[in-house]
Amino acid sequence: MMSRFGTMTTTVAVACALLLGNPTTSAYATTTTTTTTAAAAENNNNNNNNNTTKRTGDCLLQNCKAELAGCLADEKCVESLACLNVCFGKPDEADCQIRCGDLYASPAVQRFNTCAVSRNACVAQRKSTGEYPVPDFDAIETKEKVTVDDWTNKKRWYIVAGLNKDFDIFDCQEHFFVKGDDDKMYIKINWRVNRPNGQFYERGDVQRFYEEDNKAIFLNRGNPETKLHYQDDWIVPKDGFYVDEEKGVAFVYYRGTNDAWDGYGGAVVYATDPILRPEFIPRMKAAAEKVNVDWNKMVITNNSCKAPEEVKVTNIADLDTLGDDVKAVGKVMERDVENITEKLVGRDAEKILEMDITKIEKALGAEIKTLENNLFRLEQAPEQKIAGPQRAFGNEDGRNDVGFDINLKKAEKKLVEVEKEVRRADPNTNGFDYYPSSSSSSS
Repeated sequence: MMSRFGTMTTTVAVACALLLGNPTTSAYATTTTTTTTAAAAENNNNNNNNNTTKRTGDCLLQNCKAELAGCLADEKCVESLACLNVCFGKPDEADCQIRCGDLYASPAVQRFNTCAVSRNACVAQRKSTGEYPVPDFDAIETKEKVTVDDWTNKKRWYIVAGLNKDFDIFDCQEHFFVKGDDDKMYIKINWRVNRPNGQFYERGDVQRFYEEDNKAIFLNRGNPETKLHYQDDWIVPKDGFYVDEEKGVAFVYYRGTNDAWDGYGGAVVYATDPILRPEFIPRMKAAAEKVNVDWNKMVITNNSCKAPEEVKVTNIADLDTLGDDVKAVGKVMERDVENITEKLVGRDAEKILEMDITKIEKALGAEIKTLENNLFRLEQAPEQKIAGPQRAFGNEDGRNDVGFDINLKKAEKKLVEVEKEVRRADPNTNGFDYYPSSSSSSS
């Protein structure tokens, strides 16, 4: 499964748009209002939406001025605005928004996300809808049958099937496992984000888990604000884990929370082979049923890790592929984003922030004006602004802990060595450029 904190970056683009005008109402902006007429309800809804806009905008201007300026001056952050604009009104609007977060990543996006979401809680946290409940305790495997050593002794696992298309179903999900000096399980996760022109981005992260006392539950805690303080709980159902000397397979149901979204979840099948062996399917199907997952909704992933296709021209409305389009046609193709960045890059941050709203609108053009009219489609749940930072942080383990950082760095080095060792033994597999994971590209 991919790292869930990376999918929440669309919040940054939302926050940017909030400062660029007065958005109108949306069907997705939910409020609780008791009225006697539909007209009165609509009027109250509009007022609540406008109040939310003002509170969020005031919070950002008060606490995140420098980060906002950096976002508006960053190509990827501005591209994400255009990407979100395409999502508005689509049947799969929420999935489209998460896709934008997958494609448009940069340090500027991360800094603004950290300031707006984790540090100052300017943007309301999306709350759980109960879609991924806690399984029955008796359905969970015992600790003795699934240990950290069972995972790490195999060194490399693949995600061969996934449930949640936003988080679990990606190409080339090759993960490396080691046991740290603190006896915790460290995982270097790799995945690909496919682009419309046949190219892809290679993404990666390192995660740390420790095991619960009695059951096969692995907890990921202590993550920093730059990762939205995300927490994940891995749950292995009874009979959902099998290893022998040659192979292994495991069913993992997970639930999570972070400062942007409380209650996301999904399920994956791990295997030591890049494909799901047919003989393992009955076992995995039975395991899925024990945690109330419909096996028929699981999707087989592609771990062939093929080389990128030849660069081809795609629809020029897709800003993510413009650079490759330039290479393909042999000339420069300019778009609105280029005009925006030319105007903003290099200017003093304070001067940008002193511009009035009408000048910002002029710089960003028609795409932002459309965003204004659709902004509250991004509100997927009732407003529930939680005061203060670290809303998802429910465990002190690792917080401000020097030992935690030291162990993490040691484990990262060990993971690099394990990956090299595995590749020497299996030279036909394709490797990843992990460092830096957020900006590497196949092109």
